[in-house]
Amino acid sequence: MQKIDDSSSLHLTILSSEIVKTSIFEVFNLSISCEISEVPQVNCVLLVSVKSQDLGAIGSITFEQKRPRAAAQVNLPLECFKELQDLLLVSPPRPASIYLKTSKFHEASNGEILITKSNQSLDIYDLSWRYPIL
Repeated sequence: MQKIDDSSSLHLTILSSEIVKTSIFEVFNLSISCEISEVPQVNCVLLVSVKSQDLGAIGSITFEQKRPRAAAQVNLPLECFKELQDLLLVSPPRPASIYLKTSKFHEASNGEILITKSNQSLDIYDLSWRYPIL
């Protein structure tokens, strides 16, 4: 996987998740609804697909211009996809978190992320999670 030095991180708190199959001819995806901690009042839908990818970004996140909403898409190798799917099948005792390592975004002096409501996209280079078990 590519190492990115000039990057930022987004903390997503999972609200709900679904398995989505759009056709009998397609494999299913995971759709995860989240809140973004660094961007209050902005919800995100993260679509997770199975696809191995060795070079470049594994996905992207786009912030809508007219609504407080973001849409993200990531490709994960089958093993990671299955790990995440297995976790999402069990309801955690408290909200779980996903962390996205993204391309650099600009922040105001008060820490506010300036990309909201801009219709701009950030590349996603890595994904990690913290899933409560007790």
